[in-house]
Amino acid sequence: MDPYEAGRQKALERHKKGGKVVMNLQPTKQKIVGQKEFLRNAVGTEYKTGGATLDATAFGEGYVDAGTAVYLGENGLYQPWGDETEATVKGAGLTSHDVKVIGGQNPIVGVLAVGHPIESKCTGVNDAFKEAAKGRIVFDI
Repeated sequence: MDPYEAGRQKALERHKKGGKVVMNLQPTKQKIVGQKEFLRNAVGTEYKTGGATLDATAFGEGYVDAGTAVYLGENGLYQPWGDETEATVKGAGLTSHDVKVIGGQNPIVGVLAVGHPIESKCTGVNDAFKEAAKGRIVFDI
């Protein structure tokens, strides 16, 4: 029996004996203070619909800053843009806000698909990223 099923069975047994089964299904909120502004302006900005799920194992625990370059990995999760990342990868964009990565949980973050960011305030942007986002994300206005 897998761990999920075992836990379910224990909860059912407690319920049958009159025990109280309590599950917290409420979302939690984490306060992030001091987010840097990485956009030059908000004119014509577009964001990926539904946000992007980051691969927690690729980012590690801690914070991912707004303006971090990401792309859609082969596993369907967004990965950090690296020096070896090729311009042909799909889903190149910049995270639109700070997000906290907790081990074992893949956070969802907004991704800027079209806009005018300030390159010096972004993380992970290189020539390959600029080529991948050419015509959508413009740094040299």
